[in-house]
Amino acid sequence: MPAGFPFWRVVPSESGRQGAYTLPVMPPATVGPEGAPHIMGGVALAAIIDAMEVESGQPVLWANAQFLSPTQHAEELHIECEQCGGGQSVGQWMANAHVNGRPTHRASAALGAREPSEKEVFIRPPDLPGPDDCDPIEEERWSAPGSLIDQCEMRLARQEPETGFNAIWVRNASSFDNDSGWLAVISDFFLGAHPKSARGGSSLDATFRFVQSAPAGWVLSVTQMGAIGRGVIHGQAQHFSEDGQLLALSSQTGVLPRYPLG
Repeated sequence: MPAGFPFWRVVPSESGRQGAYTLPVMPPATVGPEGAPHIMGGVALAAIIDAMEVESGQPVLWANAQFLSPTQHAEELHIECEQCGGGQSVGQWMANAHVNGRPTHRASAALGAREPSEKEVFIRPPDLPGPDDCDPIEEERWSAPGSLIDQCEMRLARQEPETGFNAIWVRNASSFDNDSGWLAVISDFFLGAHPKSARGGSSLDATFRFVQSAPAGWVLSVTQMGAIGRGVIHGQAQHFSEDGQLLALSSQTGVLPRYPLG
């Protein structure tokens, strides 16, 4: 069932401490088999961004998260954030997240804007078929009903495993705007972009660079894997609106599965 509320939104912590927030973990925020759900990495990143945006009153420019430990069966993700540098227009921030007192994520970010500023975008999407001309991605279900997989519609635009290129159209099922939070979630579909890492891999990190929001609708995520070696895969992605506007940039390193699932 599609979520009726952005499932990466945080609330102030019951502790009352400044910079402390909590993500109530609902099924749409999770992936994994029934009986063993965990917080999807992109959802955790989106929640950390949300906490820093609320605390600072500023929009995110970029954020990087390290994934430190598993989050199976988490009911709440607790986040503490604070400004650690920068100035009045652009601030440097840091955040830590934990589940039941165990550190799970460490993040750095910059938030703000220096205005007035001219806007110019250099990157354009590759020539690919639109979502109406692409086939739905139909994979064997590996997550529990009601989890993140039920929040997305995905269509394959092009996949070239031999060159590490993958392009998919993604649309959320609840018509949420394509804001920094939802784009952060989409950016963590990285491991699914190559057959060698698609099932059973785990992300070490995620870097997300936010350009602009777009209304609800399709997002084209174009991933280019750079290299595989030493048991990991490195790559980067660009995310575009349906009308070709660059919305965000991202990059990741993921650990390859020892035994791919499915």
